[in-house]
Amino acid sequence: MLNQSSQWYKLQYPECFVNEEQRMLQKVFADFTDKEIMPVRAKIDDDVTHEKIITPILKKLQVDLGCQKSMIPEEYGGTGERSTVVGAALRQEQIGRGDYGISMHSACTDWGWQPAFTAYIGPFSRRAKAWAKAVLDEFAPKFTGKELAVACMNFSEVESAVDIENTLNEGRTIGVRAKLEGNEWVINGTKFWASNSGIADLNCVVCNMDPRLGIDGFALIYVPEPWPGVSHGKFEVKCGMQADRNTSTYFDNVRVPKEWGLQGPEAWAIFQEILAAPMAMNSGHATGILQGAFDVLLDYTGKRVVGGKPINQHLSSAVILGEMASVITVARAAFLELAYQFDHREIYGPWDSVSMAAKGHAVHVFITRKASELILRGMELMGSFGYVRENNYEKYYRDSAEAKIVLGGVQYGLFTVCRQFYDLDYSSFGPGKLKKPA
Repeated sequence: MLNQSSQWYKLQYPECFVNEEQRMLQKVFADFTDKEIMPVRAKIDDDVTHEKIITPILKKLQVDLGCQKSMIPEEYGGTGERSTVVGAALRQEQIGRGDYGISMHSACTDWGWQPAFTAYIGPFSRRAKAWAKAVLDEFAPKFTGKELAVACMNFSEVESAVDIENTLNEGRTIGVRAKLEGNEWVINGTKFWASNSGIADLNCVVCNMDPRLGIDGFALIYVPEPWPGVSHGKFEVKCGMQADRNTSTYFDNVRVPKEWGLQGPEAWAIFQEILAAPMAMNSGHATGILQGAFDVLLDYTGKRVVGGKPINQHLSSAVILGEMASVITVARAAFLELAYQFDHREIYGPWDSVSMAAKGHAVHVFITRKASELILRGMELMGSFGYVRENNYEKYYRDSAEAKIVLGGVQYGLFTVCRQFYDLDYSSFGPGKLKKPA
């Protein structure tokens, strides 16, 4: 439970990063997590159809609390959330403390809308703004209504995977093709692994018209569902995050209006921004996962007696608990600082700069790796109780394994950090690698 009146809280969330209004929103999400997610968290991953537990929780979070309209401008009936501190840090930490999959579902609906939102509010051309307006005019009403609506940023592929996120490739490894025929885009190819795929009402699909063109051939195209030519494979069964749906998406001569797509350097610039945006978000997720595990472990070790005294009174146990608390403190300071810097680009520079990318990935890699490592060590204190589903701890252990893989994974993140300090070529088309398309 979040105690905002304690000195510990004030030290964890200092006023220089979190203002009073943001604290109020944080408390809303913390209370929601305690009331709606915590009592059923051990059962979430067994809700295979999502009908009994997951969807009702999502409806309360996304519709009743209004999260699904965060990336919809106010003039379209949304909240137009521009604060990374709130939208990507405080909210995702609290929801992630309860369930990473539910938190990811919510965040990725925001992510699916972010390209259009970025074009709408940012310093882009009339053409880009016309694209954003066309998408908002057509699809915003569904996301500001009283029914659950889901968006998907659909760009990962089996063949190229992280290569698409690697901006050094300039989109040349994208396998899904788009072409213009009259007043329509025609899309063919397969996407895989996108969060919210298979359940989304709206996809932002990352395409390339011609890999030889690189950035000039890059395109962002919105495709609603259901829609002719769009189909899916089975939902993946993962070690954790079952509330986050992942599946293949097949595009077979999918035709959508020309105004729903944007191609060329501006589309690429928007894509680079939205690749950077989730760094603070998933760092918040991972910190929430570690906090949730710590809370379970602290409670258990205070009640379980070994050698005539509670486990947490043994110094070997206190060392593990102390390290977890220390990393939570450092992680929280790091992702809050990162989110604050994202919110003040007039001071700290653009999101997609080499330095900001390095900072974002450095924070993300540190938190996701340490969370997974420390939760595994905490399992030693839980013993057999740690891996039993109903005791909640093993859930955080499974979820933390997946937190390291998103946003290109830790290896890609470390390469990106290195680029701040020296010219590291890790594209698919560097020396001795693939030839650029002829």
